[in-house]
Formats: sequence, C-alpha cells, structure tokens
Amino acid sequence: MYFRRVGGVGLLLAMANSLSGIIWGANSVMLSIYMLSIGMSPAFIGLVLGTFSLMGALGSLIVGYLADFMDRVKLFILLSLISGSLILLMITGVPIIVSIAYLLIALFNRYVVLTAIVGEYAKQEDISDELFSLSSTFNVAFSVVGSLLAVLPGYLGRFGYDLVFLAEAASLYLTIPMVLRAVKYLDKSILNVKIERLSLRDLGRLRSSWLLKRLIPEAIIGLGAGIIIPLFSLWFYLKFHVDLASLSLVYAISNATLALGTLMAPIISRAFRSRVISVVSLEGLATVVLAVMPSIYNLPILLTLFIIRNTLMNMANPLLTSLINELAPREERGRVFGIWNMLSSIPRAVGPGLGGYLMDIGYLDLPLYLTSMLYATAVVLFYILLRDVERRMGVVYTPRFPSCLRL
Repeated sequence: MYFRRVGGVGLLLAMANSLSGIIWGANSVMLSIYMLSIGMSPAFIGLVLGTFSLMGALGSLIVGYLADFMDRVKLFILLSLISGSLILLMITGVPIIVSIAYLLIALFNRYVVLTAIVGEYAKQEDISDELFSLSSTFNVAFSVVGSLLAVLPGYLGRFGYDLVFLAEAASLYLTIPMVLRAVKYLDKSILNVKIERLSLRDLGRLRSSWLLKRLIPEAIIGLGAGIIIPLFSLWFYLKFHVDLASLSLVYAISNATLALGTLMAPIISRAFRSRVISVVSLEGLATVVLAVMPSIYNLPILLTLFIIRNTLMNMANPLLTSLINELAPREERGRVFGIWNMLSSIPRAVGPGLGGYLMDIGYLDLPLYLTSMLYATAVVLFYILLRDVERRMGVVYTPRFPSCLRL
C-alpha cells in the first residue's frame, strides 16, 4: 500500500510538497479572468503569464543552486514567507502591483528546495515512484479545493477574489510547520548537501550534464504548454462564454480525476517496466486528445476531452520526476531539479504572449493546434533520447506491485 511504503514522514513531506496545489487549482481557473476584470487586456495578460515563466526559470536556477549550498530548511522557510506575502499583494487589484507581485512569486521558487528534500528522502528509502506519485496526487487533490474556491468571485464579486488570495497565502504559510515537524525525523545529510563553493561555472562540470542534455524536449513541452495551458479558462470563456462558476466545477472534476490518475502512475510504470515508455505513452495520448479538441463544438463532450487530456498529460509528471531523482547524484539534486525546471520555464515564458495575442486577434483555436504539434515533436524526441537510459544506468524495474494488487 502507498501509505505503508512511504511512512509517516514521507506522508508529511508529500502533503507539504502539495498544499500549494490550492494556488494552482484556483489560479488556473480565475487568474486570467481576474486580470481581465481589473483592466488588463488578453495580450497583456499573456505577456505577464509568459514573463512569470521566465522569472520562474531564473528563480529555479538560483534557488536550485542555493539548495545545494545552504541549509535547505531555512531557505524553504524564508521563501515561503516571502511568497505568501506577495500573494497578499494581489488583493490590491492594481494592475502594476498585481503584475509585479505575481512575477516575484515565480522568482522566489520554493518548490525546488522542497523537491530536493523530498527527493533525498525518496532515494534513501527507495520509494521515488510512490512518494512523487503520492505527492502529485495530494497536489491535485488540493488543486480541487482551489478550483472550488475559484467559484467565490462568481457569487461574491471582488470580495470573492480577496478570499481566494487569502487562502492561497495561508496554504504557503501552513507548509512551514509541516516541514519543521517532518525534518525532526530526517538524517541531517538529507537536509544539507553543501557544495564547497558557489559558482555558475560548476554547472558545466555537473556529472548529470548528460541527463540534462537529454531533457531538452522539456523545453518544447514548455513552449507548447505556455501557449494554451494558462489561457485554457480564457479560451472556454471567450469561445463558449462559459461562466466562472461552471469553469470552477469543470476544473475541480478534472483535478479530482487527475488525483486518481496519479495514484495509478506507478502501476502503469511497473506494468511497462519503464518510466520512459510510460511517459511517452501518456503524453502521446494526451497530445492526440488536444489536437481533436478545437473541432468539437458539443460542450459536454469537449469538457470531457479536456478532463481526459489533463489527466493523461499530468500522470506523466511524477514518473519523469522519479526518473530524474533516481539518475541525479544526491549532491547535485537541487541544481538538477532547478535546471530541469528552467528548461521548461524559459520557453514557457514565450507561449502565453503568443497565445494571448492569437486570441486577441480572433484566432481562438490556433494555440491548441500549435501546442499539439509541439507536444508531438517533444514526445518523439524524448523517446529517442531516453529510451536506453534506464537499462544503461541500472534503474530497470523488477516486477514489484503494490500489495493491494497482489492476488
């Protein structure tokens, strides 16, 4: 069983790593519409969302390096306090303040630090698949809560937005005591893997450089995702005039389905005996569904396809995270996760501006077609570059299934 394998400490770390899913769930529904309501144009919204990804890329590199250089717990606490305070500034409703605060949240990227801590524990306990899948499941479960919270502005107007931002800030602050409790039971080597000096020149000498080069398709995925994913709710709103309350319900159902899907991810991976094949299969199917969506005008069918696509695409995430965690040396794990995040974030910064512009001039479906082509290219490249990695690095699966499935 999942909970038995990860243990109490792993469960607490997984929850801490996932509580901010509330932010993802709420913002994926309401953020672009909130920005529209305070006077920002679709093109400018796309620009801000794109710059957010660029700032996230920079933050991932800086924080990833710091996570291998200084006390990870203290760094996590500091970044959590800063990020929560920046979310509270979103309540002002002033476009320039909202934009700057939102961008700075990306710069102070706390996710990289906690992922490094979770990764060290998962590697030490040999539970990478289980722990990252459970973390993803919790993340999605909390995102359901966020999606449901996003219904508040539909009933309470501006006050509803304020309540959602308060909940988002609280989700960041609450992770601090959770992490502090978990680390009491962890080996100090998990919390601190200090490199001797801080120099960007060391990035070129990483033992994991061969792995990072093979993760280049993530940049293509990032570009495709940036074009439509942050603007999906806006696409439904502009093309089908779906109101915020209905969108909130759809996103909640989608995220609840994804929560169940991510629990199945390790089972799929072990059935294929390959994380790479599993990732390729899931992302490939998701790409086919995305390519079909613009041609569907029956709204219930379209929303069903949206849920299926979201589930398939994101089921691959914990498996890829697990693969990277298994392959990266412990003293480089913070930097590897940071650079991996950066690979996706930089091109993702370009996407929303392009997607927002195309929607602004009336080409509502074109972002979906562009993303489908980019995803297809990335999936093929991912398979070509990583198909033999598991065998050569000795991380091929043995047939081991959760005890709940033994007959």
